[in-house]
Amino acid sequence: MIYYISDTHFKDQKIFEKCKRPFKSVDEMEEVIINKWNKKVNDEDIVYVLGDIGKDDDPSTIDIFTKLKGHKHLIVGNHDHDMLEDIKKSNVFESIKFIDLIMDGEYKVCLCHYPLMDWMEFNRDGLLVYGHIHNKTEKNGYAYKLMKDYYKILKAYNAGVDVIDFEPRTLIELMELKEVNKDEPYIN
Repeated sequence: MIYYISDTHFKDQKIFEKCKRPFKSVDEMEEVIINKWNKKVNDEDIVYVLGDIGKDDDPSTIDIFTKLKGHKHLIVGNHDHDMLEDIKKSNVFESIKFIDLIMDGEYKVCLCHYPLMDWMEFNRDGLLVYGHIHNKTEKNGYAYKLMKDYYKILKAYNAGVDVIDFEPRTLIELMELKEVNKDEPYIN
């Protein structure tokens, strides 16, 4: 099975203010994500982590990924740059890329931390799975309304933990979540 997740932001207290995460503490958030992940993912499964694994100046966040099941692959996010060398040295991720194109069953899937206007295989029925924008809405700026409207009919799926209930999701689950939440204000 292949799973996707983005923007865990382990050990990052600032994320609570930005995204209104429903936890009492960073420790509680980490415990919930770890438990949900390990309950769902098996050791043989593949998990694409689409960036922003933790607080950008705290390489100890990398250690949390040693507690998580599955074959983990990182798509680098903007908060991963300062600890990229530490991430590479840790060997926690089987691959580290800035963008990738994979096959998930019959689907060609472009993976990028950032939402894109166009992506690899865009015109050949390819999909996009991304993160970065969390649960932002048009209240966060006009660009987010434009993005919501643009993505509404595209095969693009937000894998940010803030919109996927803090657990890795399959591509089919991301598709279903987008359909169920199509009228929600955040970009899905």
